Amino acid sequence: MPNNSEYREKYYYKIGELEKITGVSSTKIRYWSQKFKSLKDQMKTSDGYSHKLYHHKSIDVILNLMKFHNEINIKSQFNEFDEKLADKINRKQNIAGKIENIRNTIKRLIETP
Repeated sequence: MPNNSEYREKYYYKIGELEKITGVSSTKIRYWSQKFKSLKDQMKTSDGYSHKLYHHKSIDVILNLMKFHNEINIKSQFNEFDEKLADKINRKQNIAGKIENIRNTIKRLIETP
C-alpha cells in the first residue's frame, strides 16, 4: 500500500485512486458508499460530470470500515465454530444419557428375579 501522505495533497479522489491507496476493491467501495452514510457523505457528484469523487477524509473512513469488516468476519467465524462445538457437545451428552438409561435398564433386568 502506498504512503497515504503523498496522496493527501489532493482534496478529491476518483474511486480507482482510492482503490490503490487503501487496497480495498472499487466494488467494495461502491457498495460501502451505498450502505454507510459516513462514506456517502464524503462523495461529491456534480452535474455533467460522470465520475463520483471522494473527499480525502474518505481514505480514513474506508480504512476504518475495512478494519471493522475484518473484525466482524473474525467474530462470525468464531461464532460459527462455537455453535458447531456446542452442537457436538450436546450430541455427545445426549448419547451419554441414552447409554446411561440403557445401562440402568439392563441393571434392573439383571437384578429383578
